[in-house]
Order: sequence, then structure tokens, then C-alpha cells
Amino acid sequence: MKKLLCFMALALSFCASANNSIQKLYQSVNDSVVELHVKALAEPKPGQVRFKVSTADSLGSGAVISKEGRILTAAHVVDKATDIEVIFNDGTKTSGHVVWVDSLIDLAMIQAYKVPSSVKPLKLAKPGDYEVGEQIIVIGAPFGVSHSLSVGYLSGIRDKEKVPGTELKPRFLQTDAAINQGNSGGPMFNLEGEIIGIVSHILSSSGGSNGLGFSVSTDTIHTLMENAPSVFFGAIPHMLSKDEALALNNPYGHGALIQQVVPNTLADRLGFKGGFVNVMVGRTPVLLGGDIILEIASIPLKDVKSAIEIRNRFKEYSKGDKVIFKYLRNGKMEKTFWEVD
Repeated sequence: MKKLLCFMALALSFCASANNSIQKLYQSVNDSVVELHVKALAEPKPGQVRFKVSTADSLGSGAVISKEGRILTAAHVVDKATDIEVIFNDGTKTSGHVVWVDSLIDLAMIQAYKVPSSVKPLKLAKPGDYEVGEQIIVIGAPFGVSHSLSVGYLSGIRDKEKVPGTELKPRFLQTDAAINQGNSGGPMFNLEGEIIGIVSHILSSSGGSNGLGFSVSTDTIHTLMENAPSVFFGAIPHMLSKDEALALNNPYGHGALIQQVVPNTLADRLGFKGGFVNVMVGRTPVLLGGDIILEIASIPLKDVKSAIEIRNRFKEYSKGDKVIFKYLRNGKMEKTFWEVD
């Protein structure tokens, strides 16, 4: 009996110590997690044939990684953003803008215009510095409930297929920690207070947390930051198959049909137009009537691989260089150019 009481006392002591370490961890990193209130281009509504551009409110989270206000978040939170409000834990509110987006991976970087002096940049864990079974925490704003803490375990490591035209195999970290709408873009921490992932998505039949959450891993984050796009183009594309292109009387058999254009981006400044007629292609909603970009910098825009090649070419340009865009508008070939600034 005495041994049993000693064992129970030790167990309770261990639990109290673990809980205390989680509390300290939360307190040390929480101020560097932000809530993002986003106005973004709205999707077409079911049954809506004639589409008119409008905005909708959305919610996400982010992680401050530099003193200057660089914030990591999920691409789907900000890739159509017309306005971003960044809210810090002390109540400070400021605006932000998109620096780059990688929608294939679901990762983005934004810039906050003002950062409270009390906010310390968060540290990214080294690539591969995690193990299945280790305890983790997630901080975010599920359903708008600010700075909510979820505790769980790293329950799996999931590698995706290699991105065409690159050596990158995106890696996602699976967790049973509760993740809901509003957590997207928030950080997943190890018990050292280092970011090991940025929350991306969940698998759920109900839309709520079922213990299957996924974050972009620190490995993939490091790779993307080292090879980040040099500019946020701001056009939402639908890559045309050959059959789709020919059905749209596009004799070139390829191209990116622009769905929408985010205001105040490069695509907007170059005058590109999005679609206005909403149709279903199979089970995919597609907006027709927008420009079809055929070629950028002498590279035909045929698939994801060519899009990656174009993105990499952009990083080679210097201020004053001219980049030529060829596109179809109302069935007629047009050209425009971007003078790199």
C-alpha cells in the first residue's frame, strides 16, 4: 500500500510538472502568434451564372518570425486577400500585405506594418528535428476564439509527391491536437518553443476537428523560404487542359485561364481581367470570360512544371528588365510587359 501511494504521488508530480512546462511554453510564445482578419475575393455561389466580383470575410492565424514583421501563414488564408488586418495578443492592430504565396504547398509570407516592441520573433526548428510520438502544441484562433491552445502529439509524417520541375517533396506533419477553422496558418510548436509546422488543413467528414490535422513541416518551410517567389503575381489561375483550351476556341491548346485578379497586385497593374461567367467543368467550378495567359518570358504556360520554371525565371531578373506576357483576350492575341521594379 505504501509503495502504491508513493507511485501515485510520483505520477501526480510528473503530471503537474508536465502541465507547468506547457503553461510556461504557451506564455513564452503566445505574444508572437497573431490573428488574421482577412477580406478576400469571394468564390462564385452555387447556381450563380453571371459572376460579379465581391469580397467575403475570413479568419486565420500566423507566426511572427522576424523583428521587421514577417509572418508565416497558410496560403489559402491570404492568396485572395484584398485587405489583411493583423491583431496581436496585446490588442495592437495593424495592416499587412502579401509578400509571397505558394498555393501548391499552402504556405505564405505576409508583412505587418507595425509590430509591438514586446513581440519576439519565433524560431524555426531545424529540418527533421521532430519525431512521431513527441508532444506538441498548436496556438491559433479557432472560430475566432483568440490565442487558443491545443495540446496533442505528432502522430504521423506524410510526404507528398515531388513538385513537378523541382526536387521538393512537400512534407506534412499529422497531429491529433484540435484544429478547426481559424487555426489555419498558426504555428505548431515542439516543447522547446520552436516552430515545427504551420497549420494547413484537416481531414474531417463534419468540418470540425476529428483528430486528423496537418501542418506544413519545418523542412518544407525552410526550402520554400530559401527559394521564395520574388513577386506575388496576384492572378488566380485555372490551368487549361488541351481539350478545355480547344473548347474555348484557344488554338494554342494550353494556357492559364484567369479566374480572378487580386487588386493592387502585379496582375492588376498589368491590366489582366478575370472571368464573369460561372460554369461547372465536371465537378470543378470555372469562371469563363477572363484572359488566358499563354506565355511569360518566352516560356509557354502549359502545366505546373512550366509555371514553376517561370517563377524561377522571375528570380533572375534585375530592376529595369522587361518581361513580356502573351495572352488571349476575346479570342485575340495580346501582349503586355512588366518592367521589373
